[in-house]
Amino acid sequence: MSGLEKIISQIEEDAGHSAEEIIREAREQAQAILGAADEECEKIKTQARQKAEARREDILRKSRSAAAMQQKRELLSEKQRLISEIIEEARESLYRLDGKSYFLLIAQMLKKHVQPGNGTICFSRKDLDRLPEGFEKTIQETAAAKGGNLAVSRAPADIDGGFILVYGGIEENCSFASVFADSREKLQDQIHALLFGHRSR
Repeated sequence: MSGLEKIISQIEEDAGHSAEEIIREAREQAQAILGAADEECEKIKTQARQKAEARREDILRKSRSAAAMQQKRELLSEKQRLISEIIEEARESLYRLDGKSYFLLIAQMLKKHVQPGNGTICFSRKDLDRLPEGFEKTIQETAAAKGGNLAVSRAPADIDGGFILVYGGIEENCSFASVFADSREKLQDQIHALLFGHRSR
C-alpha cells in the first residue's frame, strides 16, 4: 500500500469514528430531549388532573349548596301554605258558628273596640236579619260602659261578618276579613310556634 493510500485509509477511518461519535452524541441528546418532554407531559397531565378534580369538587359543592337551598325554600313554602290553610280554616269556622255563639263572639269583639262618644254600628245584611232579641240592648250597655252610645244602622254593610263602627265619619273595620288581615303576622308566628316549636322569624 502506497503512502497516499495509507493517508486516505486513515482519513476514512477517522471520519468513521467521528461520524459514530456524532451519531452517539445526537442519540444521547435526543434521549435527553425526549426524557425532558416526557417529564413536562407528566407535569401537564398532573396539573390537568388536579384542575379537573378541583373543578369537580367545586361543581359538587355548588350543587349540594343549591340542593340544600332549594330544599329549604320548598320546606318554607310548605310551612307557609300549611299556616295559611290553618288561618283560613279558622276564619271560615266563624261563619259556621250557630247564631248564639256567633253573637256572643260579636259582643266580645265589641267590648274590645267600642269607644266613648256617639257612634253607629253596621252589620251585614245576613246579620241584620238575624239579630237576636235583646242584642241591641247589649250593644247599648256595652257602649254606655265606655261612656258612649251606639245606634244600629239599618243600612247593611258590605262585609262578610263582624261589624263596622263609625264615629264622627271615621270607620273602624271590625269585619272578620279585616281582623284576620290585621292579625295575620301575629297569627302566623303563633301557629308556627305551635306546629314547629319556634317563631317563624
